[in-house]
Amino acid sequence: MPEKSRNPFVNLMTSGKPFDTGDERRMDTTVRIILLNSMIVLGATLLTLFGIESFQAGVPLQGIADLAMAFMTLAAFVLLRTSAPFIVSALMTVTPYGFLCLFLTFSGGVQGSGVLWIYSFPLLSIFLLGMALGTAYSVVLFVGVALAVFVPGLAAMSFQPAFAGRTVGVYLLVLTCTIVYEQTKITKDRLVARLTRELQSERDEMAAMKDNLAIGLFLMDRNFRIQPHYARSLERLLDVKNLAGQSFLDLLANSLTDKERETLSDYFGMVTARSFDAAMLEDINPLHQFSYVARAGADAKILRITFVPIEREDGETYILANVADTTREVELEEQLSSEESRRQEEMRSLFEVIHVEPRVLHDFIEDAEYEFSRINGVLKDKGRAAKELMVEIYQGVHAIKSNAVILGLNGFAARLHALEDELKVLRERDDLTFDDVLHVTFELNKLMTVKDGFRELIDRIRAFSHGEGRLREEQVLVQTLERVVEKAGTDLGKRARLVVRKIDAEAVENGPRRIMKELLMQLVRNAMYHGIETPELRAAGGKREEGEIHLTIERSNGKISVVLTDDGKGLDFAAIREKAEQTGLITDRSKLDDRNALLQALFAPGFSTASSAGMHAGRGIGLNLVRERVKELKGTIKLHSEEGKGTSFRISIPYAAQAAANAS
Repeated sequence: MPEKSRNPFVNLMTSGKPFDTGDERRMDTTVRIILLNSMIVLGATLLTLFGIESFQAGVPLQGIADLAMAFMTLAAFVLLRTSAPFIVSALMTVTPYGFLCLFLTFSGGVQGSGVLWIYSFPLLSIFLLGMALGTAYSVVLFVGVALAVFVPGLAAMSFQPAFAGRTVGVYLLVLTCTIVYEQTKITKDRLVARLTRELQSERDEMAAMKDNLAIGLFLMDRNFRIQPHYARSLERLLDVKNLAGQSFLDLLANSLTDKERETLSDYFGMVTARSFDAAMLEDINPLHQFSYVARAGADAKILRITFVPIEREDGETYILANVADTTREVELEEQLSSEESRRQEEMRSLFEVIHVEPRVLHDFIEDAEYEFSRINGVLKDKGRAAKELMVEIYQGVHAIKSNAVILGLNGFAARLHALEDELKVLRERDDLTFDDVLHVTFELNKLMTVKDGFRELIDRIRAFSHGEGRLREEQVLVQTLERVVEKAGTDLGKRARLVVRKIDAEAVENGPRRIMKELLMQLVRNAMYHGIETPELRAAGGKREEGEIHLTIERSNGKISVVLTDDGKGLDFAAIREKAEQTGLITDRSKLDDRNALLQALFAPGFSTASSAGMHAGRGIGLNLVRERVKELKGTIKLHSEEGKGTSFRISIPYAAQAAANAS
């Protein structure tokens, strides 16, 4: 709302009415008021002087008329400061002024100069009264003036015909120019009003669209200041009110590092300089998709912002920014990607397990569940030290991984292998925290979910099965070990075969079947990795290119005897000695040449002579797992190796005590 001026003179000339230079119609009215007040002041002054002069000249009737007209103009001055229509005050002023012009024309004035006042009348009357009424008043005055100058005796002085003609001619010229100007102004005002309405309508439409856009549009100057006319949605997207004048870079303080903000500033420089084409600028846009945080502790959202240079009429280049919230879109993409990964994982698992004999796969799942159950029991045992806990979990994970590798379940084996990497690091730390154990627990739960997926796949396969003969336990065991040999041989570039000399079916069926399979898988993999040589080396040493691993399982005197022998290169005692000394397993140097001490080192956690860890060996857990499992069954293990001829493991397990082990 425009305010009244505090300047007394301005307040007097505007009749105390407020005016606004930004509103053309209000400003036009104000100009008319100022002109009218000027006429009132001038007219009232002149009429008062003329009245006094008339009284002094002995013409009281003329003096009364002059003073009456002066009073009328003063009344118009007062009325103009009220809410009365402007036209009333204008008529009360223009009418006396018209009579004044006629009086001066008829009275003559000094050397007939009174007639000169008439030339201002058309301009003032049309401007103050409007085109129609002002023109009518001007025509009436014209008629009066024409009579005065052309009819002898009407005026106080006689006018020469040439002077009279020039007088009315100039009056007509002024009147015509005034009419043309006013009509042009009226036409212009109408056009401006129409254009203003159209522009206002467009502004209203743009404001409505701007305020209802889901995206946040805004202009930014070279100093990265947000300009006032931005989309209202921008405040919601950025979680900040009153953005006009704020630095866009400052708004990103919680979302970008100082280095990233410097990079963004350089990018804006390239945008305004147009140093690259639009496609290139979009490719290197640092805010194509980023995590935005309005303030510390606020929820993050994913925003995508694009920037386009805009050159304004003043020659300044601004940046038009378009902000969109893509949080939900990104979440859906991640969800779809996760679902796609899950389907691919399921499909890969299906292709992997479909090549495994269902009975063997079922056996693997039962063994895995047994190991997971053992791990769960270990986790619940609050009396165990954290480091001991990691060793136990490590053994269980390694056992499951060994089975998965043998069956060709590579995806599952890879995940187990990755967890082994983490467990290896944790196993060697002394400062384990609750979070470390919790993380391992979460990873184990994920693996158990995958394992449950295998069981579902078995059910699907069985749904399409037409009834195959059930494999006996010893057949399942032999097939599993043969897969161990085949898989390891393929991965290591070696050739070998499993030779079964004797298997007591009852010992496998009623003995600790699960643990025996786990032990034998570890020993067979150990034989393939450390014992059996490559075909080239075997041929060079006078051996058959294909190695052999012999297996015997017998019962005798209430015990189960398991013997596994390979015809490989035997144990490398020099490498064992070097590793034992390097790792500090044997600190007494006198025992470094004691083969029994070196053999004991082989069974220590983490001990391995392999140069690197892989799927088949290198982590030093295989033989340690064998020793721990045999110890659980109160059995014994003996190891014999002869250089160049091979290695033999002889395991003895009490048979009578295995009902509980099988039940587990």
